[in-house]
Amino acid sequence: MAVFSRFGTQQSATPTQNAPAANGKNSALPVKVQQIGTTTTEQTSDFVGSLEAQQKVTLQPQTQGRIEAILVSSGQRVQKGTPIASLSLDQTQANVASSIAAVNAAQAGLKTAQAQLQQAQAERTKETANVQLQQTQFNRTQQLVSEGAQARQQLDLARNNLQAAIADLQAAEKEVAAANAAVRQAQANIREAQAGTAAAQVNVNLKRVVAPIAGIVGEFPVKVGDYVNTGQTITTITQNDALDLNLSVPSNRLQQLRVGLPVQLLNPTTQQVIGTGAINYISPTVSSNQQSILSKARFSNSQGRLRDGQYVQARIIWNRQPGVLIPTVAISRIGGQSFVFVTENKTVNGKPQQIVHQRLVRLGEIQGTNYQVLDGLKPGETIVTSGILKLREGTPIQPQS
Repeated sequence: MAVFSRFGTQQSATPTQNAPAANGKNSALPVKVQQIGTTTTEQTSDFVGSLEAQQKVTLQPQTQGRIEAILVSSGQRVQKGTPIASLSLDQTQANVASSIAAVNAAQAGLKTAQAQLQQAQAERTKETANVQLQQTQFNRTQQLVSEGAQARQQLDLARNNLQAAIADLQAAEKEVAAANAAVRQAQANIREAQAGTAAAQVNVNLKRVVAPIAGIVGEFPVKVGDYVNTGQTITTITQNDALDLNLSVPSNRLQQLRVGLPVQLLNPTTQQVIGTGAINYISPTVSSNQQSILSKARFSNSQGRLRDGQYVQARIIWNRQPGVLIPTVAISRIGGQSFVFVTENKTVNGKPQQIVHQRLVRLGEIQGTNYQVLDGLKPGETIVTSGILKLREGTPIQPQS
């Protein structure tokens, strides 16, 4: 008996493929069925690669020393600026204390110099007033001597007093200038001592290793008590909030390739979707050796399920459109062609009965656990999805829930 497809071609089959199931009572076989509906089909391409964190830093001490404490644990999420480890301070802390003492001494010296300046300024004010007084006395005595009211000797005495007051004022001016110089020197001493304290504090800060970015702490190849040198790795900080995947896309896809194209991440073992992202970078050049275009897809990792360096399968979705999908378990292969069993209602001995017809189908890409059907089925038809090895053309069936 020949099998006719809905494409109008005759397919040869073995007698066992076309004969009803051989059993004495011709009883209906219990099978699972599925009604075909319109769904979304995808045109895709699969790639493989490993995820790469956007930011990953290696923490290294900026000075040598012995590890005094490790302040976080491997796998812990930290924020920028979080202390990760500290080195022993040895002489560094003593230098800070000495510098602070020098600052305090310089500040005390400044207070003393300011007090001496105030005293010198007061003395200058006093001598200024005395000069004014002696000048007035001299002028009066000069007037009286010119009028003959006083002796010439009184004028000489007044002149001597004025000159002495001027000399005292000049001495007071020098004391003020010296006191000002002492204040400026004391202020310079404070600045120098503060600079020394800042330098000593920098050395203390160099003994602390902090996180330069937010992220996940890696393994520690060192432990408390180890002596580390400048440039030696203490641990890593990996920012897993978003990860990139490099994709080498064949150049014949150039017309379809665009930024924003959806990309799915699949577990290579289970084929389950473990992340969704989009193309965010397309190289302006084509690799001459491989005739491919370097592209990057970025994936959000807010739930932390993805890891830097994780091996994944990526699927670029070029196009989505309405179509028909059927389970892979519903397909049987004969002579390199694909068939499904379609159900049909008929009356047997006055009773309703469902039987199956074997039909040739043309399949497209596999999509998850389903095949795209390009021709041979239409929405609304029902196919068998279990026990297809027991079915033959015209076999009666009993659909199971």
